Amino acid sequence: MRKTPIVVITGPTAVGKTRLAVEVAKQVPVEIISADSRQIYRKMDIGTGKPTPAQRRIAPHHLIDILAPDESFSAADFAKQARHAIERIAKKGKLPIVVGGTFLYLKALLFGFFEAPGRSDEIRARLRAEAERFGGGRLHKMLSKIDPEAANTIHPNDHVRLIRALEVYETTGRTVSELKREQASRGGSIFADTIFALTMPRDALRANIEQRVDEMFAVGFVEEVRSLLDAGYDRSLSSFSSLGYQQVADLIHGKLTLSQAIERTKTQTWRYAKKQVSWLKQNWGFEFINAQDDHANITKVSDRCKKLLQPVSS
Repeated sequence: MRKTPIVVITGPTAVGKTRLAVEVAKQVPVEIISADSRQIYRKMDIGTGKPTPAQRRIAPHHLIDILAPDESFSAADFAKQARHAIERIAKKGKLPIVVGGTFLYLKALLFGFFEAPGRSDEIRARLRAEAERFGGGRLHKMLSKIDPEAANTIHPNDHVRLIRALEVYETTGRTVSELKREQASRGGSIFADTIFALTMPRDALRANIEQRVDEMFAVGFVEEVRSLLDAGYDRSLSSFSSLGYQQVADLIHGKLTLSQAIERTKTQTWRYAKKQVSWLKQNWGFEFINAQDDHANITKVSDRCKKLLQPVSS
């Protein structure tokens, strides 16, 4: 049975993934699926760097604005919904382009998600109580000792994922990372995929990040976070682990000045980008392209998409 063709565009934050996908959409019949673990939330637009309304008019976008900020969503949930979207897009004779830098989402989509062990209410209750008493940092340190690979991908404020990772270890004696690697080793991607990984020199990427953060604050990032807090969304929610939201919450509560909040957001975003660059070294068959070669990249990706569409249309 022929695998469904898709294109993936990934890379670190602020490297230009969405812009490239939208430019390709001007030339090829495609629809875009977001693989961003924060763009799923409604009312969180500026800080998550969502595609603009103008960009969304050029090509339909999927898995954006599908949850309230206090709802949970796992990599397995993403994989399930993304696969359904891929099927719908392919049936239209269009090509699905998956765009984003949440590598856990991409791995779950492309290689399947491991069958997680059952839940233990007793363990979960104990870990939840510990998080409430000592904070997520305590759980994060615990996970770092047994599964540093998983801890590197989970924010200390993301209590749900921290508890789940620790619960898996306590119930099976094996780490989440080990189980995922075992699942991935059972076979290659379930799609006929082409994965483009955008890269650029570190100085240029850092400059992009600093410019993006400055623009976020200039167009109302503080007001966005304030409206979320005023609506009753607590900063302990997983959605608030999105880059910059904790810093702006500290600004609103008088713990940081505006300049401090901006600088700490830049620092946090740069650290995350460096982690993303490190994850790219796992190399799942990435085709690396220089994000600064705009015209060449648009032509290259568009041509590849056209070739992949030929058997779909025939």
